[in-house]
Amino acid sequence: MFYSLLDDYKKFERIANNYSNGSTELDLSNERFIAPTTMIPLLCFAEQNNIETFIVHPNTEEYIERILNRKETSTTTPYQILPRSAKERQDLELSLRMTEKIDGSYGGSYTLHYIFTELTNNIYNHTPFEEELASQGYTYAQEYPNQRKLDLCVMDDGLGIPGRFKKSGINFDDDCNAIEMAISNNSTVSDDKEARGNGLWSTIRLTVEGNNGEVLIVSGQGGLHIIKNRYKYFMLENKDIFKGTLISMRFNKSEVQNFYDYIDVFPGNPYKYEEDSKWYKKL
Repeated sequence: MFYSLLDDYKKFERIANNYSNGSTELDLSNERFIAPTTMIPLLCFAEQNNIETFIVHPNTEEYIERILNRKETSTTTPYQILPRSAKERQDLELSLRMTEKIDGSYGGSYTLHYIFTELTNNIYNHTPFEEELASQGYTYAQEYPNQRKLDLCVMDDGLGIPGRFKKSGINFDDDCNAIEMAISNNSTVSDDKEARGNGLWSTIRLTVEGNNGEVLIVSGQGGLHIIKNRYKYFMLENKDIFKGTLISMRFNKSEVQNFYDYIDVFPGNPYKYEEDSKWYKKL
């Protein structure tokens, strides 16, 4: 069974909800399949709670061991721990190195490089490690050849979108509304043309419109799930187990055509926030 990105995230919530506070072990033994959108939040959760051991199902033992040892295969990249400074990340050419390890037929190499760059830029611009606004960040990508899909995840444990808005004195109704604002060209940093919030919006357009893919954003206590022409906002079931921002994208095995059509102009945000959490069709 191939689950949606939202289902994968909910699996993280279920596992974390069953954690016994103070334990150095996390029980994943009932999970026969673990996806990146489950595993990356678990890595952050484990770090925050000083968890040393994952108890795993035999089906996932090799997969999880490979992730923890940061090994790559023909269908996975080693998960990357983001450097503390933006300069170090630039010097390491992290986005390029990640892109080179991924099959470019998923969205296109240029698209993937752009998305890695934009999403990691968001972390360093909005919740930098050097200012101790975040303590850890990860990137990870995994191909599913049989389904002709690629999952790409970027996460940090920083302020989150709502926290950054608060720090910048920008008002919003709740954390879902903050996500809506973040993808509507609202920025919390300077007037620099490259820092006006367009990166997150263009990432969504490239994935959903350019590739017919899927996007999940979880930040603060809110989330947004977009799949094909439908979307919904949701509030987290347990606000105490998640910290920071997770952005997951699922690409089909096809390259984005007319790349610049999706990043040059902001046509207005079609993903309007409604509080009833039901599915809506994109306007």
